[in-house]
Amino acid sequence: MVHRWNHATPPRLTVAPGDTVTFKCADSSGWQVRPDWTAADFKARFDPLQVHALTGPVAIDGAEPGDILEIKIEAYQHHGWAWTSLIPGLGLLPEDFPENHLFIWKLDEAHTRSFPGVTLDLHPFAGIIGVQRAEAGEFRTRAPGAFGGNLDVRHLTAGTTLHLPVFTQGAGVLTGDCHAAQGDGEVCINGMEAPMDVTLTFNLRKQKPLAGPYAIFPGGFTPARYASKPWHLFIESDENPREACKRAVRRAIAFIVDRLGVTPAMAYTLCSVVLDLKVSQLVNVPTTTITAYLPEAIFDRV
Repeated sequence: MVHRWNHATPPRLTVAPGDTVTFKCADSSGWQVRPDWTAADFKARFDPLQVHALTGPVAIDGAEPGDILEIKIEAYQHHGWAWTSLIPGLGLLPEDFPENHLFIWKLDEAHTRSFPGVTLDLHPFAGIIGVQRAEAGEFRTRAPGAFGGNLDVRHLTAGTTLHLPVFTQGAGVLTGDCHAAQGDGEVCINGMEAPMDVTLTFNLRKQKPLAGPYAIFPGGFTPARYASKPWHLFIESDENPREACKRAVRRAIAFIVDRLGVTPAMAYTLCSVVLDLKVSQLVNVPTTTITAYLPEAIFDRV
């Protein structure tokens, strides 16, 4: 388990193109957060410098700069629990939520009913899949780049093939930061952070330059059950796209508080794992329109 990108880190395993590897991944905290933790535990004991915990690196024999590494995502297997936190100063709405908050999810195979009044479908994926960077030295894992990394693309689910440019001998694949579910935006700073087993198959395309991450996704942009009922759309426009996002999420939080009678912190937590933020238009310069999508199907009662 490592916590930084560093191409000087020796591989833990070297495999041939065509081989399949299962990565045993801790949750993003590196086994710090436990299923019995409270918000007080999180505030007192959580060390953000241990985020993100990654498994690897795995070298692919023959991979060299200029190649494309094809990563077929075969399967994810969660361990039955996950967590979502609010951390002062982080997330989309730090000014609204200055206190620590922690929610522990109990996961069934494909659903969770941990949140009061709600049933959520799981769509597990790795928030981080990447290869070692070209630059020498240690780098924090938060920022993604051409090497992949902390992309948090929730459609990197089983069945997707991710293509990454190779920057170092052997490529040096690392993965982790697995989420059992996440909304597009991950607005509170976390999805459902979960320990998970990640199975990947590797292939090489020799000397085929690639500008940045590219993926082939088999489809099903939302869980099929969510398409069975209408969606609630919170639409905001602003010259500053981030301000439009904030207003849309605040409206979704207010809707959830009114609908379920939960606290704003709990509603914000729910938004982070199921609310999808999308750019609706960029053409009406200088205004951007952001739409937040909340599925009615998650609610247990009308």
